[in-house]
Amino acid sequence: MTAKVDPDVCDGIGACKEVCPEDVFELEDDGKGNLKSVVAHPDNCIDCGLCIDACPMGAITIE
Repeated sequence: MTAKVDPDVCDGIGACKEVCPEDVFELEDDGKGNLKSVVAHPDNCIDCGLCIDACPMGAITIE
């Protein structure tokens, strides 16, 4: 299982990146000038759920 980010909900503040102990997330430009969190290193995900708790937008799930 790994973290998934809903780009339509993500506001790009990077809270997930800050709390992730395994460096799963990166912030990337969505092509419209907005930063979005993306799962850049899915194999690093340990399903800890810290990113879910940190995201104020509720953009992250673990599937």
